[in-house]
Amino acid sequence: MQSLGAESSVDLFPPATWITAAALSYGGDYPGLRPNGSWRLNPGGELRGLDPYGTGWSHRDTGDPVDLDGREFVLAYGSNADPYKLFMRKGFFGGQSVIALRAAIFGWAAVWCDARRDDGTVVATLACAPSRVEVHPVLALTADQLRYMNRWEGEPKYYLRTTYRDPLQWESSRWATEHVEVYLGTPEERPIHVVDGRPLLCADVGYAEIDGMVDP
Repeated sequence: MQSLGAESSVDLFPPATWITAAALSYGGDYPGLRPNGSWRLNPGGELRGLDPYGTGWSHRDTGDPVDLDGREFVLAYGSNADPYKLFMRKGFFGGQSVIALRAAIFGWAAVWCDARRDDGTVVATLACAPSRVEVHPVLALTADQLRYMNRWEGEPKYYLRTTYRDPLQWESSRWATEHVEVYLGTPEERPIHVVDGRPLLCADVGYAEIDGMVDP
């Protein structure tokens, strides 16, 4: 594994300057699109850009601090990183915003599963990848939002929610000390798609290609 911090924060986290956007402007094929940077998604579908500030985050337009009290942190790497997909989960918000905080993970990668959801979509999981550094959002969720996410992830049959124990670096370059969890696909229901003994990285294989490789 490469030495931690070998890539600068500029390389890992290109600056984000947008102020507001609409969740409906994202979407697309699984896993969908994601905004650059950190963001807050309001129940009405408006996205607001966030920036790191000190040991926390602030709203890009007003500078007001982001209140994370009572929030639980969950690493998102598939469609859960797409604000459109989250917005379409009716009942998920519970009247509260969803907050996504940009972070880098070391030694792990998003990979394709050899499995499909009930709607026929090929899905993804995380796998150990010692030479990889990837940037994904960490969702800061209310307890009710996390319980709702458990249901759609099929926890613990399809995905098991567990503690993420490896290095995680926020876009401020601060190493995370917060408790972060992650959903990992179960070997029985969400096995990793392997070719020539290696998992297929989502970063290397597009959806159209993997869709033709996984049995219906």
